[in-house]
Amino acid sequence: MKRLLIWGAGDQGTVTAECALAMKRYDVIDFLTIREKETRQIPGHKIYEETDENLFDILSTYDEVIVATGSNDLREAKLAKLASLGLHPASLLHPTAVISPSAVISEGCTVLAGAVINTNASVGIGCIVNTGAVIEHDCVIEDFVNICPRVAMAGHTEIGRKAYLGIGCTIIDDIRVGAETIVGAGAVVIRDIPDHAVVAGVPAKAIR
Repeated sequence: MKRLLIWGAGDQGTVTAECALAMKRYDVIDFLTIREKETRQIPGHKIYEETDENLFDILSTYDEVIVATGSNDLREAKLAKLASLGLHPASLLHPTAVISPSAVISEGCTVLAGAVINTNASVGIGCIVNTGAVIEHDCVIEDFVNICPRVAMAGHTEIGRKAYLGIGCTIIDDIRVGAETIVGAGAVVIRDIPDHAVVAGVPAKAIR
């Protein structure tokens, strides 16, 4: 059994803790706050405050560290800080997720309950694949993407770096969603989306 530190003590942190508990590989699960985010009360767990002075001392005492925040920017920043300290993040994979043996999941990812990652799909560094999301065969998910619950993407889809896919959106096959793009909840994406766009609707259209 191992000791896990979850860097993030907000909503995403509590969800991540339940994923870790379901994995049954940790006998200690503690939290480190993210100074830029609000902190929840989490009974039964130790919560450290993030400061520059104590960071390495806290992080280095745990067997594994996972960064847990829905903010793509903050997740990238905290993972970069880990790397600067010579530490590598864990990836957490819920036991009810269905992950192809040929899929590749990079470090620092969280894959939650009921998600499906199919044949030859690849998921980049620091991504969140939320509850019930489906990543079909040969999809490419670049680094620091947040895939909300019940997102469905068909085969050969590409999702650019730090994109945000809102709850329940659908993306047809052979589509490229650009970097730092936001796809609104329930949107249906039927054509490529450029970088830095915000789209919503059925079919999805630019709103910004």
